[in-house]
Formats: sequence, C-alpha cells, structure tokens
Amino acid sequence: AALEELDFVDHLIDSDETDIFTLFMEDVKTPEKLARVGEKALRAGKPIIVTKVGRSDAGQRAAASHTAALAGAYTGYRAMFERYGIIVGDDIEEIVDIASGFSHWSHLLPAGKRIGITTGSGGAGGLMADTAALGGLEVPVLDAAARAKIDAHLPAYGTSQNPVDGTAQAVQQVGYARLNRMVMDAANVDAVIGICSARHSATFIREREDLIELKKNADKPVVLCSYTLPREGSIEIVNRCGLPLYTNMRNCARALKEMADYRATRERFLKRPNITTDAVDAAVGEKLAAADKTLCEYEAKPLLAAYGIPGAGERLATSGDDAAEIAEAMGGKLALKVQSPDILHKTEAGAVALNLLGGNEARKAYEYLTANARAYSPGADIRGVLVQPMANKGQEMILGINRDEAFGPMLMVGMGGVYVEVMKDVAFAPVPLTEDDAHALLDQLKGRALLDGMRGEPAADVSALVDLMVNLGRFAADFADTIQEIDLNPVLVHPDGDGVSVVDALIVKQDA
Repeated sequence: AALEELDFVDHLIDSDETDIFTLFMEDVKTPEKLARVGEKALRAGKPIIVTKVGRSDAGQRAAASHTAALAGAYTGYRAMFERYGIIVGDDIEEIVDIASGFSHWSHLLPAGKRIGITTGSGGAGGLMADTAALGGLEVPVLDAAARAKIDAHLPAYGTSQNPVDGTAQAVQQVGYARLNRMVMDAANVDAVIGICSARHSATFIREREDLIELKKNADKPVVLCSYTLPREGSIEIVNRCGLPLYTNMRNCARALKEMADYRATRERFLKRPNITTDAVDAAVGEKLAAADKTLCEYEAKPLLAAYGIPGAGERLATSGDDAAEIAEAMGGKLALKVQSPDILHKTEAGAVALNLLGGNEARKAYEYLTANARAYSPGADIRGVLVQPMANKGQEMILGINRDEAFGPMLMVGMGGVYVEVMKDVAFAPVPLTEDDAHALLDQLKGRALLDGMRGEPAADVSALVDLMVNLGRFAADFADTIQEIDLNPVLVHPDGDGVSVVDALIVKQDA
C-alpha cells in the first residue's frame, strides 16, 4: 500500500483509542514526515517511544541492507527526536516499561526529577537510590514537615530521610499505600517510587482499596517496583488499582525521568514561537552563489556578518608590505593566517602565527607563512594572509553546521579546545532555532557548567553565545540548499557582557 510506519502513527494520533506509540524503527523513508508527525504527536500529548536500529556503524549497515534505503546518521535522528520529544529506548523491554509509566500517569506527569523512595528493605532502597541518581534523577532529603509526619509511624531503627526505610514493621502496620502517600505529601519531591516485594500477592489483595484510593487522590505520580520476582497475579492486581508495577529498577527510574523530560519538552514546545525569518538576504545569496565551493575566512565572515555574526575587524593582505601596513593601522597583538581553499588545517601546515607586534613582524610572518603553505601543499591556491587582532581570553567552544543526508542542516555546538576530537562533547539540533532551543541544546553538553564559571573564573556570556547560535541557524536555514558545512572554530565566549569572538570561519558549499 506504499504506507510508512509514520503514516499509521499520523492516522492514529487522531484516534481516541491510541494515546502512546511504541515503535521499532529502522529508517524513515520520507524525512519530512518525522518532523510533521513528531510535532503533531507532541502537541497532542501522545508520546512516541522508539527503539532505533542504526545507532552504531554496524547497525546503520544492517538497516540500510535490510530496507534498501539510506538509514542516515544517528546524530540527525537524535537531534530530531530531541526537538519533538521522541523518546528512545535501548530495547523492547525498556520502551514497554517507559510506556507503562505514561499509560498510568499521562494526565499527571512529574513536574521535575526529584524522587521520593519508600522501602521496607534498606538494601533495596539504597540500590534504587543509586539507580535513580545515576539515571539522572534527584533523591533529596525530605523536608522537615514530611519527615515529622513519617517518623510518627517508624520504629526507632527506621529512617525518614529518603529513601524512607519503613522497615518490614512499618510496611506491615502502615501499608504501602499510606507510606507512599506520606512521601507524596513532601514539598520537595515530584514523584514517588515505592519499593516492595511482589513475591506474594496477599499484601496487594489486602491493600487493594487503599491503592485505588492512593491513585484516585494522587497529585504526583507513584510507581511501585518489586525487588523480588512477582508472583503470578501481583502485577495485574496493582495495575487494576491504577499503578504500574516494575520489576526492573533501571527501567523504573528511566520511565520517571522520561516522563519528567517529556512534560518539560512539551511545555517548552507549546510556548515556542513560530519562527518567521526575515526575507533571505539577496546580496548574501548572490555572493554565496558566485563563490567557489570552499569559502575561506576572509570570504565567509562578511556573509555571516550580514546575519549578525560578529567578525574581528580582520583584513586580507596580499603582500608582506600590505601585511605591515595593516598591522601598523590595527596596532596591538595580531594573528596572521594563510587563506587558501586548499589548506583547511592551517596549524598543521605551519600557516598561522600568533601574538605578533608591529609592521616588521607582520611583514616577516607573511613571507614565512606563505613559504610554509607552499611547502605543505605545492600548487595550493594561496589568496593571501588574513591579519586579525588577537582575541581576549574566553571559554573555547566549537560551533558549526553539518548537513544531514536525511534531515538537512543541523547546528552543532560543543566544548572546544584541544580535547574536542577526543571528548566529542557536542550536541546537534535542526535549524532554525529559538533562544529556548539554543539554551536546551547547551544543557545537553557535559561541560555546560564551565560556562557558569568555576574555580574563580567569571561566568561566560551565554546570552551572546545563544544569539550566535540562533543567527547561525537562521543563516543555514536560509541557504539550506547551498550549504554543506560551516565551521566556526574556535569561538571564544568572553565573560558575561563581553560577547563572543569567532576566531576562525569556514563555509563549504554543496556540490552542484
């Protein structure tokens, strides 16, 4: 029938009989459907949970050979999933467990990631606390009012800190339902995990009405997780009371994290303004069309400047005397860089000189750098040497555009410096972006805290970095059919209020 997986999802979103989708995905044959259907599902509050083949090179080969279609790089899929709140599970068991949490609590998703844990087994509670914390959740000490209320029901050897270890005695006397209700009432938790043993179903039969009442009057989600294999019938009893019963601690924690993330993503998306870009800059388009395939820094920066991406007042020198004259006019410390579309890695070619002063040093550097460039790449098209003021210190970042073969241009941002190739602390998003999109993308970076200032370092100008990301995304979106790659590396983010410096820039066009 020539129907794709997403065609079925698109149809069923409109059905009152379908609230959650679990998908096994190899590829998307019509990439624009992922954006359209993903947005439709997110607006409807109907989560899509996928397990995706092709997250490794080997998996991409398997998907391509099986479907006779290009699977696409996983970074592109991941960026699209992030934008539209599509949840990725590692395997089928995990996506079913995540769906279970949504199926019981889609009307009351966690407002945050602070988790209260109740247990009758100290060891199981500790294991769940570790699992939750390592899975991206918080396990705070409960507030004093909640602890006082709970302590009245605990033996002396129990604890109300969090996890709340009621011991077997409190579980027997108070019951799972009441214990979880008291933790739910704590002001500093967003959801509750009740650790239990489902080895015998008698406890749940006895507490059936209390569990039903717990669900009915809940103002935060509660889930149960058994640290023992459940007896046949236990899961059904708990489910009929309106609560999920997990048997996998990691999946239990992951479900609550994804439920909280989904709520935050959806709330942010529903507030997201429609991005209406100004008319494409026709002059930039004409210059871009007339340029060669690779645009060096001296060609790229004027085009980017038309989109609010700052340059550094650099000027191209075509002779040693020219370099000296520019250097004297600029003053201060300078950087000189050979400009050639055939030499993209200038440092490796010995084609960069830093911290130069005055015309004499600039003249000598011009001759030295061009000689190095010719020796490194005989026959290279050397256009001259760019003379540029040395930038002030700042947090080093990498920013760019990469064209995904399936989904088009993707903005990439990452922590820069000499370790960028090793650490690969980068994140991707489809363009264009809003300011909120840019902030959310930065929050994905492991090194994000470095931008807030550490060990006496001042906080970086994150708002200027966000503006740069938004403007670069707008440029890439306007010329999506032309651009293959943009590389701004490094970008120095100066202390708050001092802006950013784009130290180097490169644009590569698509083949005709």
